[in-house]
Amino acid sequence: MRNDASLFTINALRNALYHTAQRRLFENRARWLNFLVVALGAAAVSDALKPIGITPLHLGGFTALIGALQLTFDFSGRARTHELLQRDYYEALAKFQAILEPDPVQIAAANADLTVIMANEPPIMKAKDARAYNDAIDATGLFPKEERLHVPLLHRIFKNYIAFEGNNYKPLREIQKNKEKGTTNV
Repeated sequence: MRNDASLFTINALRNALYHTAQRRLFENRARWLNFLVVALGAAAVSDALKPIGITPLHLGGFTALIGALQLTFDFSGRARTHELLQRDYYEALAKFQAILEPDPVQIAAANADLTVIMANEPPIMKAKDARAYNDAIDATGLFPKEERLHVPLLHRIFKNYIAFEGNNYKPLREIQKNKEKGTTNV
């Protein structure tokens, strides 16, 4: 059922989708922090919030804290990194899709291209990567739905905050097989 060409396509698309999600996350964080710096720094906001006990001193502190977060975590820069990686993966996928009948040498070369791109990646958020894998399977239809990975609810909730390093998500077919055998090891 699986061949190397299909596996390449899934992996390239998975990585592109992962970096798209990461780019969007960091762009949104940067956008909201920029908005808060401008909004909280405005004198009119200071006057409007005085009746509820928020003073210009509080707003100045919040503004400084948010500015420090922007500088420290560099969400815009991180978004740019993921944008470049997203583009690189889509370019590798497009280049591979241009080959009508890829032979083993061409597949190996395409996989080597992916490895070169991976060398520039920041640490991966495993739960988000597993979700991107599932999205790639759904988008391509190259593998059956049973090949999708089971990502527990807490992992889905905290996918943007915890790396879940060392976690290996199991395919749905394996979980179903374990249920049929009577084991509950998920």
